[in-house]
Amino acid sequence: MSQITIQCRLVASESSRHQLWKLMAELNTPLINELLHQVNQHLEFESWRQKGKHPTRVVKELCEPLKTDPRFIGQPGRFYTSAIATVNYIYKSWFALMKRSQFQLEGKNR
Repeated sequence: MSQITIQCRLVASESSRHQLWKLMAELNTPLINELLHQVNQHLEFESWRQKGKHPTRVVKELCEPLKTDPRFIGQPGRFYTSAIATVNYIYKSWFALMKRSQFQLEGKNR
């Protein structure tokens, strides 16, 4: 798998950079962490792990009530969308790795 690194430079006033940093570090990152935790605690998690994938709509459904949570309120809509996409990407990758590991283990057991 190839990996592409993209670098960009944010040219903005210090107040704009500060506001963006606050949104990312103080609101969006804790939202992503909370979503990761809630997916992990979901009742269907073990069956998703065995299948090697999860329904992406679940993360969106888990995020809806968090939009009104005082800890995460006030973010632009694209930040919520980004958090949902990030959590889906993380779990998609993790479930695929777990599925592959399971196949390898079953092969060794045979």
